[in-house]
Amino acid sequence: MKSPLYLMVVLSLAATAQTHASCITAGRLDTAGRWAPQFKTVRLLDEAGKPLMTTGKPEMQRVRAAELSEPALLSACEGDKPFLRGDDAASPKASVPAVKPGKVMVVGVGFPQLQIGGELVELKVQVTPEQTVMVTR
Repeated sequence: MKSPLYLMVVLSLAATAQTHASCITAGRLDTAGRWAPQFKTVRLLDEAGKPLMTTGKPEMQRVRAAELSEPALLSACEGDKPFLRGDDAASPKASVPAVKPGKVMVVGVGFPQLQIGGELVELKVQVTPEQTVMVTR
């Protein structure tokens, strides 16, 4: 039998996953709206679960899932808001949440503007606690 603390943590993670959107980055669009580059570790899938060959932003609206070959860092969703430039100081290594390799459901796509031109391709994902892992970056 699991301890009450364990159950509270699992329930808390499940509630957080349902109420807070988490995103992963699938790549970058250049200033003309073309992939530049698409991350090789993220394969986009359509509603039938088939690989989606995308060359630009219009096709991105058909993404319904992603197949990850490596853990993908989870972050807060930025949507279409521009990214603010952070400082260039390296932060110490720390454990951060990520999605385990495998299939993940995509519920939306955002395109945060980059200051240097272009946009990130941000996938809003539904993840379960079982799909989450902590990685050191």
